[in-house]
Amino acid sequence: MLHVRSERSGFTLIELLIVVIIVAVLAGVGVPMLSANVDRAKKTEADAGLGTMRTGLRAYFAEHRTYATATLANIGLNTGDLDGRYFDDSDFAIQAQAAATYCINAVGGTDPDTAPAAADVNGVLRSMNQDGTFFDTANCT
Repeated sequence: MLHVRSERSGFTLIELLIVVIIVAVLAGVGVPMLSANVDRAKKTEADAGLGTMRTGLRAYFAEHRTYATATLANIGLNTGDLDGRYFDDSDFAIQAQAAATYCINAVGGTDPDTAPAAADVNGVLRSMNQDGTFFDTANCT
């Protein structure tokens, strides 16, 4: 008796569909997680710049006993010190509210913006007060 053996190679349609479903589920879970991490990275860069400003403001207050006359130039920051991927010097500002209080802001996309990915943070707002508390508003409230 002649025994014919069929040599089939490849995947069945069911196997391919299972792989496609698994990839779709992984993409459905992974893309939102990646997006959230990118948004967090943008805020982290703003927070780092605000922290740098806070350090300069503390030194300024120790010498002058007021925040009211503080500017980026006279708190010890040089041009380019706050430059990053999303924010640059022009995105940061000091709002002295009283002699012993302040609100510092990082506003994405402020002209003239030279940060390489400035368009990605257009309208993103982050603030910090003298206590080191972060806010997503321009007036630290």
